[in-house]
Amino acid sequence: MPNAHEFVWDATNAVSLVYTPSTRWQDGVCHIAAYSRHANLGFNNGASLGDPLGILGGTGSRIRHVTFRSAEEVEASWVDDYLHAALASAHQSPGMGDGGTTVRASAGAKRRPGATR
Repeated sequence: MPNAHEFVWDATNAVSLVYTPSTRWQDGVCHIAAYSRHANLGFNNGASLGDPLGILGGTGSRIRHVTFRSAEEVEASWVDDYLHAALASAHQSPGMGDGGTTVRASAGAKRRPGATR
């Protein structure tokens, strides 16, 4: 998704990246939430995705995610397959988007190690 619009959210307990075909974060296809000890790769319409490996977690009506605890896990062969499935489910192509970035910060105190504000 090299041309996706990227939203960077400096939230209270994580830094999140949302990848979307438009300049609206609500149109996001997938997201990454970075916490102090792990990161989640989330699929915004993950509840409707096939999960042949049974690795998607979450109980909400839409979002599903996978938790990574090491950099090596990110290299798993299934990652591309799940990303392509998420794009197809959203009726998007890998080249979608404007390649821009929007940065937003949530108001209030941060609840993560080393965070300020």
